[in-house]
Amino acid sequence: MIDAALLREPVDACPVCGSPDAAPCVPAADLIQCMSCDVVYVSPRPTAGAIAAFYSAAGRYDRWTTQPGRAGMWRRRVGRISCLVPRGGRLLDVGTGQGDFCAAASRHFDVEATEISSEGVRLTRERHGAAVHHGELLDLALPSEHFDAVTLWHVLEHVVNPRDVAAECRRLLKPGGVVAIAVPNADEDWQFTRRIWSDALQFALGRPLLHLPRVPIVDHGLVLMLGRMPLRRIGISRVDLGRPHEEIHLTHFTIETLARMLESIGLTIVERGIDDQSPDSGVRARIRHWRQVATYRMTGRAAANAIFVAARKRA
Repeated sequence: MIDAALLREPVDACPVCGSPDAAPCVPAADLIQCMSCDVVYVSPRPTAGAIAAFYSAAGRYDRWTTQPGRAGMWRRRVGRISCLVPRGGRLLDVGTGQGDFCAAASRHFDVEATEISSEGVRLTRERHGAAVHHGELLDLALPSEHFDAVTLWHVLEHVVNPRDVAAECRRLLKPGGVVAIAVPNADEDWQFTRRIWSDALQFALGRPLLHLPRVPIVDHGLVLMLGRMPLRRIGISRVDLGRPHEEIHLTHFTIETLARMLESIGLTIVERGIDDQSPDSGVRARIRHWRQVATYRMTGRAAANAIFVAARKRA
């Protein structure tokens, strides 16, 4: 058996901004926070080879087929992209999994996909007959300015180099094209609570603190104690390659950090909000999503477990 430690590698600089200035965030989960751009990332992390092998295991996507609400989820996502790219055209779905979004989007777009998992490629081709490229996006050398839309549905958090992947998506887009990204939310309720503490302390102290949300806040003992308290309830555990249905999340974004990254590579943000990612099609799930959207619109706080940002390539 291969030592699990050999399947991991240290991360010496932020995978988003390249800064080496970082501090431990949640050591029990191997989480580090960049002190320059606020992104939270895993170090040490699984290697790219270990990730590809993990997602290529037989039966990796079996549990998706037991969630009938996923069909509705994909339709809602297609509708969201269609509003941003109403004329249709060519769409590239990066990290398509078993190709369900490709199948749903093919009614409106000429769809291609990428996938690192050999199992995902097999299922996409057999079930949907979609054109899927097997491999990492950066290695595929797809043509520049070829697509009207590029989508990444809960993919960017899995890659070792999210900024490079986002920049490659920009290269692939036609002028005026849109990249749409959904990722898990590193803000959610714990960070929402933390910001309330931080805002109150800024008011009480009468001076601005370090740029928030930043961990740890080291310039004031009281701020450190109160500012970090909600982080102890963060629902992120250490990546375990021994669990067959584990998700390998390497980078944890908020709406702000994701939007800043996209703007830094020359894209213009056109939409940001809550990702409607629940595979539950019941009434309770719909009400919960609508409540999350309303909260975001009224407060600007994304108290939801998934977020969405879309950006346009300038013409």
